[in-house]
Amino acid sequence: MAMLQFTISKLLTNSDINTKLALPTQILVHIPVMEGNHFLDLQVMDSKEQQWTLRYYTRPGGNRASPVFTVGWLQFVRAKHLQVGDELTFDGYQVRADDGELQVQYRIQRREEQSVLFTKKNAAIIYSIGLSSVTENIK
Repeated sequence: MAMLQFTISKLLTNSDINTKLALPTQILVHIPVMEGNHFLDLQVMDSKEQQWTLRYYTRPGGNRASPVFTVGWLQFVRAKHLQVGDELTFDGYQVRADDGELQVQYRIQRREEQSVLFTKKNAAIIYSIGLSSVTENIK
């Protein structure tokens, strides 16, 4: 059974869409990079089960870690038709693999607002579109 560990949201900016995704710093607690390294290549599976490699990078040294997705991010943006103003939600779930090992599964979803016409009433609904998930072993 999957247990929710965290949820972090981010509104996409022009820079996010055209260069790299600047992640909220709170994500550093949930996606650590091994000591001595400043990046981690995450294997991402989208809703159509196509695999993507996204490089999760943190700035070496200095006062700010500034986590970002770099390599692979722009291809992912184009393929998913992401736009400025889209809200991405990052969720992490603790799951147990078939071999019994604990893992964290990360999911990225886009949230959109849409107006829907019902008989003589207008109502806005919010729905999530699953974009991808990645799995990382907890050591």
